[in-house]
Amino acid sequence: MYRKILALLLLIVMVGCSSNPVSVEKVSTFNLNNFNTFMVAISDKSEDVKVSPFTNAGLKKEFGEQFQNLGLTQDSVKPDFKAVISLSVDKKNKRRIGRRNPYYYDPFYDDHLYDNERSFLRLTLYDVETGDPLWTGLRSTNYVDSELKLTPEEISKYVDSFLAELVN
Repeated sequence: MYRKILALLLLIVMVGCSSNPVSVEKVSTFNLNNFNTFMVAISDKSEDVKVSPFTNAGLKKEFGEQFQNLGLTQDSVKPDFKAVISLSVDKKNKRRIGRRNPYYYDPFYDDHLYDNERSFLRLTLYDVETGDPLWTGLRSTNYVDSELKLTPEEISKYVDSFLAELVN
């Protein structure tokens, strides 16, 4: 009995750890195999000063290379779909300033943890002819030193997580 419970708990932990953190929404008829050409663009909103230009360029290049590895051809004139990368930085858990009771010390109430910012990466594929969204994925990203700066390894990891959901 103990072994069965332990095996079940181990299976739950393994499935929970291996799940992809990308939240996906798509058109029911979407299939990447129906497309031959693509174009990658960075959203205008991603030109925020809090996003490193090296991160923008790295994401654009990595998505382009990975789409080509899937057998698609990059075409900036008349692509079948347009992949738009959006990066955003948001305040996390906006909490009113001040403690609940100034005379009572609460070791678990940590003000500085609630004033942090977090960043999100979104990939949206648009049909070029109609302009309608076909597929979108959203995930949180690593946010460091008041600026979104991702290393090439991190960029590759994030792009791989999106492509894993995209091809399934």
